[in-house]
Amino acid sequence: MVEGFWIVQYEGMQGNGGGVAVFTKGHIFGGDSGSTYTGTYEENGKTLKARVRIHNYMPSVVSVIGVEGDYDLDVIGTVEGDTIKASASPAGQQSAGLALRLTKAANLPV
Repeated sequence: MVEGFWIVQYEGMQGNGGGVAVFTKGHIFGGDSGSTYTGTYEENGKTLKARVRIHNYMPSVVSVIGVEGDYDLDVIGTVEGDTIKASASPAGQQSAGLALRLTKAANLPV
């Protein structure tokens, strides 16, 4: 089960970085030093699929995949215990993308 508070580490063609995300009831909420993340996810066994809206609230912080402004990411990954290894690319594109590693930091309160 992926519900919880996660540390997000990512690597793209133009650098790397990290942030945090909360997965709860099919929704994702998070962010980093330049962007917020909001979206939805589906979990099917060990497979995670998500669509995440990246909102760049600080234009001086450049996207590590070179996309300016706001964009959507399609994410697909594998859940193994408290780790998710995934890849992401801008919706509708297969070119520039991200390698993602998420590590569960905490469970959500019941």
